[in-house]
Amino acid sequence: MSAALPDSLDPWRAVKTGLSFSGQVLLRHLPRLAMVAAGRDAGLDAPVNYRLRFERDQDGRAVVLGQVWTQLRLPCQRCLGEVVIEIDAPLRLGLVASEQAIESLADDLDPLVVGDEPLHPLDLIEDELLLAIPVVPRHESGLCRPPEQSALPTQRESVAKIEQDGPGDPPHPFAALA
Repeated sequence: MSAALPDSLDPWRAVKTGLSFSGQVLLRHLPRLAMVAAGRDAGLDAPVNYRLRFERDQDGRAVVLGQVWTQLRLPCQRCLGEVVIEIDAPLRLGLVASEQAIESLADDLDPLVVGDEPLHPLDLIEDELLLAIPVVPRHESGLCRPPEQSALPTQRESVAKIEQDGPGDPPHPFAALA
């Protein structure tokens, strides 16, 4: 059964009762992820989908299993235009009470240190999506458009202008930036 996503929950009790959540949240409710998206204001109504299940695995460990997915509009690092990136992040998290307990987890589980603190599911969803963003988001090869040519003069044009002005005041070292 899927319940409404709470603001916070006790992860150990959620595992004990076998809680599961699925649904959508708007990008605007995930502020750190929204800041990464291109256009800052544009696309804030994009849906972020999630499925979370708190349970015990076959070895009796407390785990959070699920998936988070969305489409983000990010700045392309090649052409600085906007690129739409599909993010689909599976979750396989092992709940541990302390950093020392991390070593007892199976290799296929990522640790989530929760201790006695409440867990904020929206933060968990946002963290997983942030981790899944490519390091260098960019268009597929051949799909980038070259950036707009700058209105700044080239170095040759700047030097020619300085030479054309002739003798007089010595050229200012930053004249080319004017």
